[in-house]
Amino acid sequence: MNSRPQARDLGTGFALVLLSFATPVHAIPWGYFVDSTQAFAPRVALARYDDGDFTLTIAREYEDSTAARLLGIAEATYPPRDRLIDLSERRHTEVGPDSARTSLWWYEGVGVMRVPYAVTAGALQYYKNLTDRFRSHNFWGAFARSLFWTDLNYHAIIARRDETWLGSRRFAGVYVAQMTLAWGYDDGTFVPTSQAYRIVILAPDGRVLAVEGDGIVDERVHFSSHRGIGYVDRLMR
Repeated sequence: MNSRPQARDLGTGFALVLLSFATPVHAIPWGYFVDSTQAFAPRVALARYDDGDFTLTIAREYEDSTAARLLGIAEATYPPRDRLIDLSERRHTEVGPDSARTSLWWYEGVGVMRVPYAVTAGALQYYKNLTDRFRSHNFWGAFARSLFWTDLNYHAIIARRDETWLGSRRFAGVYVAQMTLAWGYDDGTFVPTSQAYRIVILAPDGRVLAVEGDGIVDERVHFSSHRGIGYVDRLMR
């Protein structure tokens, strides 16, 4: 039986700890934008594929239609495109031809090796599409190699807060969305897993007030049980 280090349990526990003090901020972070097409696209609240080798869990939690609408906006909020292109150029990474006409949420990797810079609707859909293909025995994105397994875990929750703090900023009467996305796969030699986090603070009218967590991803690379034992651990910023 093949073990799946980290990938199964990633994304299920994302604690929000917001402390400090200062004045509130009332504008979308500089350079960020909301993809209006994605913001109001229908999304499932719960999905689970737990049979076979290519599995996923998607859980989106909200109390009412207002919270659901605001979570959709949080998921459709993207970092500045120029920032990600610049990162890719400075780090000499490949982003793939599909980066040309889409909202960017990554600056590194193609196919199963793509690593998220920001947890967004586009990121979730990308890994879900890979999972669906692999379940159909179509290994496009895996470079014509049959994978032993993949696992996608996405958890998002949004709630209204009378008051909350993010770093040195105070917010009153806002909604706080917390999102975690984890992806892992076994190619028979290595088992890379990645986990990205995000917090988005929104006004009740849909304005994005703050985004935290973009650009930080926890990556771990284990050796496959088909190859050996050990792992490499790194935190990307």
